[in-house]
Amino acid sequence: MNDANCHPTAQDAEGAPWSPPPLFKYVTLERALKILQTAEIRFTQPHYLNDPHELSVEINPQSLLRDFYEHLLRKGVPAATAAGIATRNISGLVIDQVRDVVAEREKIGILSLCDSPENMLLWAHYGDEHRGAVLELDVSQLIQRKADPGIVQVLAEITYSDERIDYIAKNFPLWMTLAFKSKAWAYEREWRLFKSLSMLRHKIDDIYVDDLPPSAIKRVIFGARAVGPNEEATIDFIQQSATHRHIEIYKAVFSSGLIGLDLKSGADFAGMILHGEHHFGDHWRELRQWVDFSKMKNAEKGEGLPPVD
Repeated sequence: MNDANCHPTAQDAEGAPWSPPPLFKYVTLERALKILQTAEIRFTQPHYLNDPHELSVEINPQSLLRDFYEHLLRKGVPAATAAGIATRNISGLVIDQVRDVVAEREKIGILSLCDSPENMLLWAHYGDEHRGAVLELDVSQLIQRKADPGIVQVLAEITYSDERIDYIAKNFPLWMTLAFKSKAWAYEREWRLFKSLSMLRHKIDDIYVDDLPPSAIKRVIFGARAVGPNEEATIDFIQQSATHRHIEIYKAVFSSGLIGLDLKSGADFAGMILHGEHHFGDHWRELRQWVDFSKMKNAEKGEGLPPVD
C-alpha cells in the first residue's frame, strides 16, 4: 500500500492540505433517516466484519522467530543460545502474537465507504436491494486533530490481493492488518476510515459512533426501488431542517439497458413522477420498474408502429 492511499489527517505527508475524494455510504432507508436525525454514524469493530478472508495479513512464524531472535541478540544473548531459546518458544510466541493482534484490533472502529454511488452490487448488498439510499460524505469533516500519538485515525483505500501479507516482516502498524482484502472483494472499491474506539462515543453494548455534522453530508441518493413512507420522511426531513437543506436529493433509476444506474436530480425525478402520474395515475410507482417513461412520448407519437401506406 503506497502513501498516496493512506491519510492519517486532513493533510498530506508534507503538511499541505489534502481533500479526500467524495466517498459514499450505502445504507437502508431507516438507517439513512436515523443518521440524518441523530447527526452520528456508527464505526464497526473488526469482529463484526462479514468477510471470512478479512485477515489477509498473516503472522508468519518464521518472521516471528527471526524477530524474537534479533530481540535476544540486542539484549546480549549469544547467537547460539538465542537461536535455541527462540526455537523452543516459537509455539507460545505465535499464540501470544495472534492473541495480542486480535485484542488490539478490537480497539479500532471502522467506517466502510465506497468511491462510487453507482455500484450495482453494493446497492443490492448494503442498499437494501436498491430500496435504500447512498449518502455522499465529505470525510475530511470526520477527521479530528490527534492529541495522543498512540491514537489511530487513518483514511485508507483498501488493497486487494490474493497473496497474504507478512505483517511482522513488513513491520506494519496494527491498523494495516485491516486494510487488505482478497481480490474476490475488489468490486466493492472500498475505503475505510479507522479510528481508535477511545475517539468515538460509546452508545450501548458494542456500538460506537462518531459525530457526523450535517455539513459533511453532501447528497442523498435514493435507490431505484425506494418508495413509501421512509423515503418520504427522509426527503421531508432534509427539506424542512435548516441545517440539512443544503443536501442535494437524487434518485437512482435503472438505465434503459438495465446494465447500470442513472442518477437523477430531485427536480428531474419530480418531472418523471408527474409524467408517470399523468399516464398511469396511482399505478406509476409499480410500473416504473418495468416501463421507461422517457419512451412514452415516442409511443404517443406512434413511433414503433409499422409504416402506413
